Amino acid sequence: MKPTIALTAKWFTYPDRLNWILGHDFALEYAPDPQHLDQLPQQISPFLTKSVPVRFHGFLPGYEIGHADPKMAAKGLRGHKAVLDAIQGLGEPVLTIHVGLKPDDPIDPQRAIENLAALVAHGNALGITVCLENLRRGYTSHPEIVANWAEKTGAAITLDLGHAASCDDVKTGKCTSLDFIAAFADKLHEIHLYGTETDRHHPPQNITEISSLLDQILQTHCQWWTIELDDYEEVLFTRQMVLEYLKEDKIR
Repeated sequence: MKPTIALTAKWFTYPDRLNWILGHDFALEYAPDPQHLDQLPQQISPFLTKSVPVRFHGFLPGYEIGHADPKMAAKGLRGHKAVLDAIQGLGEPVLTIHVGLKPDDPIDPQRAIENLAALVAHGNALGITVCLENLRRGYTSHPEIVANWAEKTGAAITLDLGHAASCDDVKTGKCTSLDFIAAFADKLHEIHLYGTETDRHHPPQNITEISSLLDQILQTHCQWWTIELDDYEEVLFTRQMVLEYLKEDKIR
């Protein structure tokens, strides 16, 4: 089965980016405004009306569920639960979340596990899958930690290929991006597809940069691939490259 190819958009790019996404035949992975969740149904209604698939991205700086300060962690958990409540019944019931999104936030690993478990339970009660994403830095930059936390909490996993390629474990040779796929395979629910991350996301320069990764991802049950790039020319270039790759007798 051919994977769904989506594009990311955050609330502050509404409506221009969403209109562009809809006009260029992408599915949508949308990060709603945590301060104005009541606006979410209206913002994504053109996609739902046309039966375009929509998933959700919990991009919530300032709402850290694993914060070492218990009050800040409690705020983070409330904020994430509010997003789950807001997306219930809208689009595909999937929310990708982060632990350590702001590198300066001190993280308590045990609190992160406890609050992730609480978030997964809240999602389950609403029929929503909660996915933990690997980041470029911090605890969730290590594939074994992400896999362990997912196992302990029941979370699914979103594999960010650019974060994996750009993290210290890969740069120092401790592991490779393929090791992330091996560690996540049983719980892999979606991927974020681009090349590398510095101060911005960069597209793959050519298909050989990511083809071995995509080969392995196609062996999993993951059927949602989100291109996570801002520049529209880079987005279209990347999608075309991926579509040509998928034509090469890859789909079984």
